[in-house]
Amino acid sequence: MTPQPDVARALRAVSALRALCLRLPHVPTPGEVACLGRFDALAASPHAATVDDVEAIAAGWRRWWREGEIDALRTMAGRLPAGLIERDRRLLSYARAAEPA
Repeated sequence: MTPQPDVARALRAVSALRALCLRLPHVPTPGEVACLGRFDALAASPHAATVDDVEAIAAGWRRWWREGEIDALRTMAGRLPAGLIERDRRLLSYARAAEPA
């Protein structure tokens, strides 16, 4: 008979590793840096966003979410072209999470 793994111990180890990772600063990848550059331009004129800008918007909203810029996210979401947010589950998740309670 083989011994059963200690699931609780494994979960504690994974939980501790996740907590450590969350304490580390975020360092954007080169691709994310490029997306954030485009996002900064879109933040000034969200009405100009297209389907091709979804990755940039997702990267920018991720940054804003981590920084607590919920009002800015909510404002930009209201100024994007109709239907753009619904095309991407990440954008929809951020927009819904930013809605007032």
